[in-house]
Amino acid sequence: MIVDITVNGLARHLQARSDSLLPDCLAGRCGRCLVFMDGRLTYSCLVPAFKARGSVILSYEALASLPETQEIETAFSAMESPPCPFCRKAKALVLYGLLAKNPNPCETEIIEALSMVDCPCTDHYALIAAIARMAVGRNKRIYSRENK
Repeated sequence: MIVDITVNGLARHLQARSDSLLPDCLAGRCGRCLVFMDGRLTYSCLVPAFKARGSVILSYEALASLPETQEIETAFSAMESPPCPFCRKAKALVLYGLLAKNPNPCETEIIEALSMVDCPCTDHYALIAAIARMAVGRNKRIYSRENK
C-alpha cells in the first residue's frame, strides 16, 4: 500500500506492507524512536505505517536547528556526564515537548518527561538540574526582552 505522510516538512509517498511499522518506513533502524506525530510525542515503533497516513511527522532532525533545541543541547554539553549518543536525541525531543508546554517545569515534570526514554547513561539528578537551570535562564532572557 502507499502511505502519504509529511516528514520534516517534506511530502513522502511510502510503499508499506500492512504489517509495516513507522520506523520501517522512516529509517528501518531501531533506536530511540520518538517523533512528533501530528504534534504529539509518539513512539514510532508502536505505530503501524498505515495509521500514519496523512500525518505530519517531525523527528529530531527537523527540530535540531531551532534555538529551543540548541539550548537543550547546550545544557547537555555542559554536564559532566551528558546523555549518550543512543538516547541524546530522544531526550532532547522529550524535553523540547515538555518545555513547549511548560517553560518552567518542576523537578517532577522533568522526571516524568524523561521517563519516556529508558537509558541509564546519565546522572538523572544532574540532568534534571541542568534542564531546570536552562529553563530559568531562558525564561529570564525571554521575559527581560518583553519588558524592554
